[in-house]
Parts: sequence; C-alpha cells; structure tokens
Amino acid sequence: MDKKMVLGAFVLLFAAGIYLYPVFAGLVLICALILFGALSHVWEGKELKLMCLGAIILLAGFNLVLHGMKFGIDFSGGTRIPVVLEQPAQGTVMDEMVNSIKKRASAFGLTEVKVRAVGDSQINVEVPSSDPAFIKSVEDVLSQQGVYTGIVDGKAAMRGEYILPGTIYQLPPSQLQGEDWGVSFSVNREGAELFASVVNGKAYFPVYMFLDRPNDAVIVASWDELKGTGQALDREGMLTAMHKALALEGNDIGLYVYDGNLSGIGPRTNQTKAIVSREMNASIGDGLRGLGFHVVVAEDGITPTLIYGEDTQEYIVEEWDAVGLLSSPSLSPDITTGIPAYNFRIGGVAQGAGNEKALSAYESAKKIESILKGGALPVQISIGSKTVIPAPLGEEFLRLSIIGLGLSLVAISALVSLRYRKMSILLPIIAISTSEMIILLSVIGSFTIDLAAMAGIIAAIGVGVDSQIVITDELLKKEGSRDEKLGKAFDIVTTTVTVAVFAMVPLLFSGMVEIIGFAISTILGALLGLLLSRPAYAAIVEGIGD
Repeated sequence: MDKKMVLGAFVLLFAAGIYLYPVFAGLVLICALILFGALSHVWEGKELKLMCLGAIILLAGFNLVLHGMKFGIDFSGGTRIPVVLEQPAQGTVMDEMVNSIKKRASAFGLTEVKVRAVGDSQINVEVPSSDPAFIKSVEDVLSQQGVYTGIVDGKAAMRGEYILPGTIYQLPPSQLQGEDWGVSFSVNREGAELFASVVNGKAYFPVYMFLDRPNDAVIVASWDELKGTGQALDREGMLTAMHKALALEGNDIGLYVYDGNLSGIGPRTNQTKAIVSREMNASIGDGLRGLGFHVVVAEDGITPTLIYGEDTQEYIVEEWDAVGLLSSPSLSPDITTGIPAYNFRIGGVAQGAGNEKALSAYESAKKIESILKGGALPVQISIGSKTVIPAPLGEEFLRLSIIGLGLSLVAISALVSLRYRKMSILLPIIAISTSEMIILLSVIGSFTIDLAAMAGIIAAIGVGVDSQIVITDELLKKEGSRDEKLGKAFDIVTTTVTVAVFAMVPLLFSGMVEIIGFAISTILGALLGLLLSRPAYAAIVEGIGD
C-alpha cells in the first residue's frame, strides 16, 4: 500500500478518536505524535518527513477548532472546594493531610489543582471552573477518607496500609476480565501473608472490597429500596447476602428493614450512624435522631447490586455505594491454597453505553487510582460549600502570555536574520517554531494550560530553535558529507533532548502538582522536536551547505 495512503488512514483514525472521545483528545494527540515520529524516522524522503509533521499539525488544528483549550486558575479563575477536618490537625499531621490530597490530585495529570492548608481545621482545594464534570470528579475523590479494606467471610483479609503506592496503575483493556475498568496494585509481605491465611480453603468466596467502610453504623431502608427494580424476589436469600456483605468481626454494619415503625432499633453507642436514603431521611430522619442516631444520607443511593453466584448457588452483593462496597470478585481456587500472593486488582462495571460508558469506566478507574495513591487520610473529613474564585492573573495576563509567544517568534526571526541573513533559513525556522507552538497548545490545552504549562511551552520553543541552529551550523560547515554533518547534528540534538527529559522526570513524579504542567510541557516539546520537527527542518534545509 502507498505510504501516503497509510498516513492518510492514520490521520482519519486519530481524527475520529479526537471527535468521538474529547476527554481523551490529548492522549490521542500524544499517541499520534509518537506514531508519526516513528514513521518519520523509518520512511526515507523529504516529502514523507514533512507529511508526518503536517499530519500532526492538521490533527492539532482540528482539535483546537473542535474543542478549544482549557485554561487553569491563573487565567480563567476557578472553584474553591473546602475540605473540612472533623478534628484539628497540626504539624506533621496537617502536612500529611496536604501531601496525601496532593498525591490524589497529581493523578489528574496536567489538570491544575492547588492544595493549601487554612488554619488547623481546613484545607482548600482549588480547581479550574471551566469544567463542571471535572470539579465533580475532584469532589468525589476528596470526599473519601481513603481507607481500603478487603473482607472475606467476615474477616479483614486486606487493608490499605499494606499496599505499595508505586505499584498502583489502571489496567489496560487487554487485561480486564469481564470488567469495564480495573486498577491493579501489589502488597508487602505482611499483607500477602494476612490475605493467604484468611482465604485459605475458601475457594469461590466473594472478596468484599470496601473503600471507607463505615464504622459503628446501621442501614435503615424499606424492602422496596433494598430489592430495587428488576431484582428477584427471594427476600430471604437476598437479605442473607446483604448481611454477609456487611459482616466484619467486631464491626458488623447493621441492617434494619423499615416496615412502618422504628420499634426494636437503637444505637449501639452515642456515635452510631444510621445510613438512609433521601426519601427515608425526609420521613423518619427526625425519629432516628430522636433515638440517638447520627443520620447519614446515602447520596448515591442505598440499593445494593446483587448477582446470583453459579459457583456458590446463592446471592452475592456485588456493589453497594451506601457502604463503600466497590466490587466482590470471587476467589479462584489457585489463590486459596495458603500460599501468599502479592498482586491484586479492583474492578467493576461502568454505567451507560457507548461514549458515556467509556467515560464512566475511565472516571471510576481514575477515582480509585487517585484515592489509593493518596493513601488513607489520618483525620476524617467532609466537603464544604464550593465558592467561585476570581482569576489572580485573569484574561489580561492570558492575552499577555499569547503576546509573549508571538514576541518570542519575532525575537527568533530577528536573531536568525542577523546570524544567517538567508530567507531560506529564516522562513523554515519560523514555520517549524510556529508548528511546535500549535501542537503543544493543542495537546496541553486538552488537559489544562496553567502558568507553569505556559512557561514550559515558551521554554520548549526556545530549546527547539537552539536545536535548529545546531543543525544549520553543522550543515554550513565545509568539511564532511551531508550525511556526516546531519549525523553529528542529530547526536547533539539527541543528547540535548535526553538531558532535558531526564531533568524533568523528578519534577514529573515529585507529586508537586504546581510544577507538573511545566515538566510535561518541557518533555512533550523535547520529544516533539526529536521525533518530528527536527527531522522535518533538516529535510527542508539539508541542501544549504552545498
């Protein structure tokens, strides 16, 4: 097949991905950049190298026209989400709280999140206000204390403290086992041995995986709420399954089926929580408070999801949002032999269909990954009322930043004109620099362009010009063949890119969300130059030294 047709097919494929899955547009562009860069290096010929660069410019422009750019708090303002601590925290405890929330936020990648402690009882989290869906996802992540527990047959088989943070990652579709999403992690030796001892001889038992399982609590719900719609009507079997899912030695969650009166129910302690639906809170919430309960409304619904286990021939509660039950995978026989295992996974199903289902799966996996990476918070929290905050720099600074990008190109033009005095060199350098700016704005704008990311883009363009000058100077030398001069030039360019990337890697994984934008902008700019723009520039000016 003709190479131009292959390239055109890839362009159409990536364009379809940008159009159909806007939430993944930035990732699609990065994949396109890597693929076209590989093709540019494999395929010989000036025309093909320019076409590979043109293809990514076309996709970047398509994305900008279709979806625009997302700007950070510095440029467009944002939303402040107060995280209220249930008890004061000072010194190292407050530092741990802030760092844990920052780690959770860092899982959002380039999307800007600012985390600041306010006094000893509140932490403010600021996010861009341009994306309400993102704000909601941040709230969902922050609302969790992050205590992970795996329970088998009423005994704790796994706890979050045993999870190794560096091993947590989203599973690719090829590794999912009948699930829509999954997160994998590994545990230390103590966790592996505990799990092996609890599950020994319990093949096909469900592992109830909880996140923030409530302590000292009871669920109060009507039978209609518990059975939901479309469920089988085996009341005894379903209630038995619910009680099994709520069991834990010394800390069972109670279940009270409300049939019109509250006789026979009472709190265990003065801290016992009654978990109810919105409807139940409206009708009997005051009555429960009168009995001494702390009433907690299950915002995401109180109805559990049940399945019928073919291996166990009984009902199993698969998910239960009201108590933080994420999933209930069955134990395969090969891990119930008492031999410690170190790798585990959390998975589940997504709601909706098509694009909606894909987005739901992505958000579910990202939420669990963020919480597990952040770890359990040492103090219980609640989310306060959101407030809109003005942009500290605002549209004027954004305008000035765009002007700064333009002036940088003017400065480049002036420098190159004085150095070489040849339009055959000046125009390609300006064209390549402009193309890099368009591509970087499109890729990073698919996430969030904050002040750090803008600085990274400007720096990347400057590094790009430096590399183009290196290529030009080598080609203008009299000694050596064209291939030898290009080889030497690209050795220098490759070394520069390698140093830049390795210098940014510690910043990328530092967990400091304030500088992640700068690190990724710099890395993407360096890779863009090495894979696409430098080869294209060399192809344009390769004859200047002849």
